Amino acid sequence: MSRRSLTSRTLGGFLWVSSGSAAHAVLSTIIMMVQARFLTPTEFGIVGAAMIVIGFSQIFSQLGIGPAIVQRRELSAGHIRVGFTVSFILGCLVGVLFYFLASALAVFFRMDDLAPVIKVLALIFPITGLSVTGQSLLQRAMRFKRLALIDIFSYALFYGGLGILLAVTGWGVWALVFAQIGQAACTALIMLGMHHKELGFRFKASEMGELLNYGLGFSLARIANYAATQADNLVVGRWMGPAALGIYGRAYQFLMMPATQLGTVADKVLFPVMSAVQQDRPRLARAYITGVALIAMMTMPISGVLIVLAPEVIYVLLGKAWMAVAPPFQVLAVALVFRTSYKMSDSLARATGAVYRRAWRQWVYAAAVFSGAWIGHFWGLSAVAAGVGLAILLNFLLMFHLTESIVKISWRELGIIHLRHLVVACVVSAAALAVKTALIPLGAHPIVILAASLVAAGLVFLGLWFGWRGIFGDEGRWAHELVKRYASKPLNRLGIGRTREPSA
Repeated sequence: MSRRSLTSRTLGGFLWVSSGSAAHAVLSTIIMMVQARFLTPTEFGIVGAAMIVIGFSQIFSQLGIGPAIVQRRELSAGHIRVGFTVSFILGCLVGVLFYFLASALAVFFRMDDLAPVIKVLALIFPITGLSVTGQSLLQRAMRFKRLALIDIFSYALFYGGLGILLAVTGWGVWALVFAQIGQAACTALIMLGMHHKELGFRFKASEMGELLNYGLGFSLARIANYAATQADNLVVGRWMGPAALGIYGRAYQFLMMPATQLGTVADKVLFPVMSAVQQDRPRLARAYITGVALIAMMTMPISGVLIVLAPEVIYVLLGKAWMAVAPPFQVLAVALVFRTSYKMSDSLARATGAVYRRAWRQWVYAAAVFSGAWIGHFWGLSAVAAGVGLAILLNFLLMFHLTESIVKISWRELGIIHLRHLVVACVVSAAALAVKTALIPLGAHPIVILAASLVAAGLVFLGLWFGWRGIFGDEGRWAHELVKRYASKPLNRLGIGRTREPSA
């Protein structure tokens, strides 16, 4: 594939995946706003506890088959069918195991209502086993537009539409359960319909071994990474109760919205792109440093504004009854840039096959999250968030150390990038704080405070963008050209901004 073609598909992928993630974030916010007014923190906590175990078990139900399909330089029809077969069989086996362990898991979490929820959610395993291979084939082919549309459709129709309908009509915790199952089933049916000619059942030991050689290394790191992302929820749910987990879970979910918007978007696009050029280390280095710089440029100002406006954000989105979410959310927001940026190192490590060197670092990260959350839970949810934030920083540094060993990037270059955007974040958040401080004595409603502060922050950011562009560095110039290039297309179609040729 030519450099120009790959760059064009990468940029198009970023736009489609980021657009899909933006729509997903908007839908998620709306859904959460509605559900929070009909469901209790305890109900969220019960499903949250179930999803901890489900997410962990899905690692074993897939064993990295999907990423192995994306990463392989030579992929045959046999690999595809073997991958589909292994994913479905493992999904069925893990689903059955999960069903029979439901009562024991309920005892472990000290939640009597958890067992029936786990038994029904066990259906997710065989369902997702049917969709993993199809999604991986689309990602490998860089069909990002189609992936984004499928994700939005299934999320909006089932997790959103069905989930809200059931919550409003009084289904309680089952509204969340059937919303999860419905979304998974919708995605699986679409994938089976799209790839019915490629998918099928086949078993060949050599092809399975080739997939699992990469997949097992990937899974070792994924187990650790999942343990890291859920260890804090495990501590809170097990030792602080379902209500505390419901509150902490919403705080972490708000952190994950921008992290998903940027880090996961970059990972979905750059993993297949980096895999395609995995032998060209200079190109990998350029892609990495550009991605990290763009993430810092976007997340650091967002982080500062969220810290300042957390109480108003929670009040407007969830309501007065959920104000306990604000303090841990403010603490977690400090680590937003590191939680997002580590995805770049993660993508690079997987694309170059460094899955085992990635794995031990993720186990260190998991241990740090558990330790930080365990120590913090003695002082409350904000202390848990602080312990988790320090673990996130450690993970970012460990993963950059791995990146440095693969491609030539200096710690100094990384530090300069983040210092530049820290200056921007401080200026922007100071503007939001000034407006908020001025409006509070006047008795302004939180909606007014939030809107006015966001407008002020946005105007200051634009002022820096146009008046002091140098502080945004090469990533600022790259983003400006990207916006200019793609924003001009719809305008040209309307005849706006097009240079007209003089008539003869």
